[in-house]
Amino acid sequence: MSTFEQRRTRHALRAGLVGTAGFVALSAFVGAVGLAGGAADLGDEITARLPFNSPVLAGLLLAAIIGAPTAATTVLALRADPIDSMVGVCSGAVLMGWGMVQPFVIGRFCWWQPIFGLLGMTVCLLAYLLRRA
Repeated sequence: MSTFEQRRTRHALRAGLVGTAGFVALSAFVGAVGLAGGAADLGDEITARLPFNSPVLAGLLLAAIIGAPTAATTVLALRADPIDSMVGVCSGAVLMGWGMVQPFVIGRFCWWQPIFGLLGMTVCLLAYLLRRA
């Protein structure tokens, strides 16, 4: 592969990583604000299953565990930082883990859980391919 093709491939992978991780980060922060601010009412049954029955704590955990790592991936990929792929693989893996554990914590399966699981796999794959490119 020529140097131009390598740069083009890396640019495309990095753009995909920025877009995907950025979408997840934005969604996580919006969800966290909604939970903490009371705009996202989960109902009494699900709220009772949250840690300490607290939507505020759930929002903070969402922002810290999902929002912060995916935002870091986005910023690092935008800057073409050498560690962007490693952080991306980790943040994607955390997102997949969150999606697998969350139904057991809240006791309910939601349509968006597999979607964010796929987004986590996408972040992992893009970051891995970027590392190999």
